Amino acid sequence: MNNYIICTVQRSGKSWIAETLNMLGLGYAIELLTEFQQGSAPGQELLEAAFDDEGMCGLAKCFVKQSIEAGAPCVSMTLQWSDFDAKDDFEIIYHAGRVRKLKALVDSLSPCIVFFLQRRDILSQGISHFLANQSGYYHSTSPQERRSQRASVRYDRAEIERYSVYTERCYAEWNNLFALAGITPEILWYENFVESPGHHFSNLAERIAGRTFKPEIISAASAFCSKVSDETDIAFRTRYLAGE
Repeated sequence: MNNYIICTVQRSGKSWIAETLNMLGLGYAIELLTEFQQGSAPGQELLEAAFDDEGMCGLAKCFVKQSIEAGAPCVSMTLQWSDFDAKDDFEIIYHAGRVRKLKALVDSLSPCIVFFLQRRDILSQGISHFLANQSGYYHSTSPQERRSQRASVRYDRAEIERYSVYTERCYAEWNNLFALAGITPEILWYENFVESPGHHFSNLAERIAGRTFKPEIISAASAFCSKVSDETDIAFRTRYLAGE
């Protein structure tokens, strides 16, 4: 089974795809750097010690070791552009630092497949990001009271445009980073998985593990995490396109 990294931008459907792969026994691509920065990664103290000793290479090697010891079928993670965008404790400010950071992770998981998960509908992704930040309802597993808060978020055209522009910029930044690092990712489109989950999850499983799954197995696995988007997203999109 191949190790893999899913690179993406916030509100891309990453959690749904990662959880479906986990339910299929193909590894769980945790948000390693996000969770590490928040102090909530599995084995946080060991990861911190490894990072203090050897930087990003040490952190990645420690994560690989932990994954193998835990009996994971492969080593996998997801990366968001926000992991590379902030002037954070990793001091990833310039392109050279970003390249070193990405290559340290990819090389530590070698042989490793790098996937680039995207959405074609940037506007809907921007709306989803706006609603998530306003309400705190990020995933279907979030507290349900936040779902009602999401439905009560006020429409704001300027903010939706700001989030959409940010999303588009993040995709462009990823492409630039891939080019600088000499990495050619395999493209995954979120909409394809929504329209035909059986076909596309089966193809992804074959790429990762050389296995295929029956549609009913994929259907059961992909139902664990439900979509967050609802009539609020549709209403905001309709109003935005109408020029409101």
